[in-house]
Formats: sequence, C-alpha cells, structure tokens
Amino acid sequence: MSILYSDEAEAQFAHPILRQHPETGREGIYGCLGYIRGVEGMEHEAAMELLMELYRWQSRPEFQYRHTWEPDMLVMWDNRSVLHMATGGYDGHERLLHRTTIGARP
Repeated sequence: MSILYSDEAEAQFAHPILRQHPETGREGIYGCLGYIRGVEGMEHEAAMELLMELYRWQSRPEFQYRHTWEPDMLVMWDNRSVLHMATGGYDGHERLLHRTTIGARP
C-alpha cells in the first residue's frame, strides 16, 4: 500500500452517526470519538456532550471483548462493527500488525 501525503488528509466529511452494516443490515454507531468534530445542526458543546454519551454507551463492559494473546495467534475483526482499543497484554512479545482493507466490488 502506498501512502501519499497531501492536504486532502485534512479534509472533513459529513456522514450519518447511525448506519446499516452492508452485509448484516444491523444498525450501528458509525464513528470514533477521536475523529468526529461535531454534529451538524448542533452547538459544539451540545454535540460533544451527545458524542461522549454515545461513547460511554458503546464502550460499556457488556459490549467489550478482551483477548488473551498466545504465541503465533492471529486475530481479525470487522472495523465496521467494533471499536478497537489495544490495552497491552503482550509484554515481552513483538506486536506485529498487518492491516488489510477489503473494498466493495465496483
């Protein structure tokens, strides 16, 4: 994968907070708090309060999966359905990541 640096990396786009997963049809929250700048039609403070409430809800313990690493283990997930937060647990071992993006057919 070639990474091309440009001013386009700073571009901002509007998208829905809720969207349907293209395969399952299930509705889910679309976005990660660190990347959302606001909510159209809302004052900044009210939007941030709403976004924090959504984040607190989606990061509740009953929605979390905690992985226990073992040697030579491979873990995969669908970024359209989960939030990812590395919390460690691999001390003394190399953390090797390969990201694969699979796009829709044209």
